[in-house]
Amino acid sequence: MSVLATIKDHSGRIYRGIQTLLVASIAATAIAAFGPAENATALALSAISTDLALLVLMYMRSSVVQRLQSAADAEAEKHRFLSVDAMTGAMTRRYFLEALSDSLGTLRNRRQASLLLVDLDHFKQLNDTFGHQFGDLALAYLVKEAERIFADGIIGRLGGDEFGVIVPHGDAAALNKDVRRLLDAMRAGKRHEGKVVPLSISLGVALAPLHASNATELMLLADLALYESKAAGRGRVTVFDEEMLSDKRYRRLVERELRAAVYLGELELHYQPIVGAEGSIDALEGLIRWRHPVRGLISPAEFIPIAERSTLIDMIGEWVFKRACADIGQFPGRRISINVSGEQLKRDEIVTMCDRVLRETGRSASEFIIEITETVATAATPEILRRLEALRGLGFDIALDDFGTGHCGFNYLKTLPIDCVKIDRSYIRSLAHDQVAQIFVSALAQIARIQDITIVAEGVETSEEFTLARAAGCSRFQGYFFGKPAPRDKTSALCAADNQPLALSA
Repeated sequence: MSVLATIKDHSGRIYRGIQTLLVASIAATAIAAFGPAENATALALSAISTDLALLVLMYMRSSVVQRLQSAADAEAEKHRFLSVDAMTGAMTRRYFLEALSDSLGTLRNRRQASLLLVDLDHFKQLNDTFGHQFGDLALAYLVKEAERIFADGIIGRLGGDEFGVIVPHGDAAALNKDVRRLLDAMRAGKRHEGKVVPLSISLGVALAPLHASNATELMLLADLALYESKAAGRGRVTVFDEEMLSDKRYRRLVERELRAAVYLGELELHYQPIVGAEGSIDALEGLIRWRHPVRGLISPAEFIPIAERSTLIDMIGEWVFKRACADIGQFPGRRISINVSGEQLKRDEIVTMCDRVLRETGRSASEFIIEITETVATAATPEILRRLEALRGLGFDIALDDFGTGHCGFNYLKTLPIDCVKIDRSYIRSLAHDQVAQIFVSALAQIARIQDITIVAEGVETSEEFTLARAAGCSRFQGYFFGKPAPRDKTSALCAADNQPLALSA
């Protein structure tokens, strides 16, 4: 029974009791008035009935007030539960969006406001490294610091590790100052088990009514700015500008055309030779190209980053592997190396897709090498490592590309499930004059021999670079000196002309 129904039922019984007492009081008064002159009993009964009725009325009022207060408290608790995130204390998404709409005013009375979208960087890695309890503490710490710095703002939790802040003004200078304080506070870190763990956040900012006048559009624009912060390396703030909309429209156009290109046969796989120490072709790297009917041949550097922002990258990745499986018969005795995006490795579909395509085409995984970039390796989560191990379990070799461009140290050679390392071309170009490059390549080659890892020198463009890389200990070589990426038929002819084909041992 609801509180209102309880009050109604309870009050009905009391009301009927009061009626009875008042009728008794009236009857006793009438007897006293029209009966014998000295009817003290009737007068006493009337007084007692009236007093009891008043007492019951007072009780009834107190009871109703108490029950209404309990109902109000219950409603307030329900509202608090729905409007406040229990873990962080921030406002829930629904109520935050309502507060954002209220902050922007009406069509006739627009008010200035700023919307900040805040994302805790590498949240999954924090959970994996320090545990989910620390991840929760980090989110709560972010909210606490935001409430301290934006004292007049409204903080809301919009998703797992994404928050919003509504600031009731559009002062860009003041806003920038406060945002810098929040960035610095997070970089100072959160203490955990006796150590301070630095934290990083990315922010996107949109201003009303300068950029948008309604909550939905303002959220979209702030989200575009947030994405730019993430794409630029995270740990920074980006304020929306009109060029981002142009970029977004361009990305959508490319996505639509690229999706159609898969079905219309506009994609091609070109192959670049990877040679052994004697210069004979040992393997080939498959490199995707897009032959656009109007724009001509488009480099993957232009369209792959756009594809990676959606599941379109999975479709392209499957196309590449199917094409490689279909083409490998043209290159007897050689393996094909294909590039796999870090975005593909975030999903289990990469393993199931490879297994399915191998079964459909009748090919063996040992005929292929999967290449991942150093950036993917350094940010690899336990889930990504598990998928790489699963791919190796199918029979693929794993190659680490662009080694030396980032933060991938020699210790990664022991911990990562890799069979091959491709040294970035910047080191190969410097071998003739840079002693650091010489030491780096030689040390890597020695470690690789101990670990039974193949070393490939990338970007070899001259006979001198080939000689120096071979002397430094590299066992495989790739670059324009041996051949540029070319269509299948041209590469097949090159392989046929090569008089020293090697077995599958690269």
